[in-house]
Amino acid sequence: MRMPFPEIDVVALDCGRVRVRPKNIRGTGTPMLWWTLTARTWSPWLPVHAFLVSHPRGTLLFDTGQSPASLAPGYYPRGLVGWVFRRQAEFRVEVEHGLTAQLAAAGSSIAEVDLVAVSHLHQDHAGNVALFGETPVLLSRAEHSLLSEKDPSLHGVLVDHVGAANYRPVDFPPSADSEIAMFEGAHDVFGDGALVLVPTPGHTSGSMSLLVRRAGAAPLLLVGDLTYDPALLEDGIVPDVGDRRAQREASRRVRELIETLPGLVVLAAHDPEAETRLASA
Repeated sequence: MRMPFPEIDVVALDCGRVRVRPKNIRGTGTPMLWWTLTARTWSPWLPVHAFLVSHPRGTLLFDTGQSPASLAPGYYPRGLVGWVFRRQAEFRVEVEHGLTAQLAAAGSSIAEVDLVAVSHLHQDHAGNVALFGETPVLLSRAEHSLLSEKDPSLHGVLVDHVGAANYRPVDFPPSADSEIAMFEGAHDVFGDGALVLVPTPGHTSGSMSLLVRRAGAAPLLLVGDLTYDPALLEDGIVPDVGDRRAQREASRRVRELIETLPGLVVLAAHDPEAETRLASA
């Protein structure tokens, strides 16, 4: 019999602003290079969230936000790849939105984070991993393999900015936990079922999400960029970025999880309502 889940505190950190092209949010099957070339409008400015998760056995940071260094000239590659980055997204990171400042506002610090997990390696999720020195950084093995590709930037991975970390690639072995049987496997962070990483590929080949089950409060699913809005997830609408088929399958599995865990709250990295959803969970 599984022991009761512990009390777990989760805080949303506001690590900047991003605006993207509409197809980055609500896809219709348009090839990415085509809409990157032809898009003329932007989304509203959206938050860049990271999540501080306090478990009795340690403090975990899920995603690390956008680095203020990304606003400096030369951060992005030159040539066509750099043009694609700049065409697809624009960022703002004010001083108060820096990760160190956000952790301080939450009563924590870089030194007090015991473990980091990144949903994927794009710079608005892994952009601050270098701040953590020898602190272990969990990511899926498939995502970690992107760092050794001939040109990781073709996958949206800027090795110069996200490559320096104490990465600990994780696998997703089959789980006996019936509540997450819809996933091919899982990685139980502390071994008590409270914090469980599950594969949700599609946005990138190794994207993953974090399931948080806690005493006295609604369960949470931190999904990174699987969706920008849980309502789109429910409708099966995925972005025109990455592998749409894989995203639709990951979305289907998440919808099944929602049916299995009544009250589950989905928290997306760029959802303007994420903090409100968390506060009411």
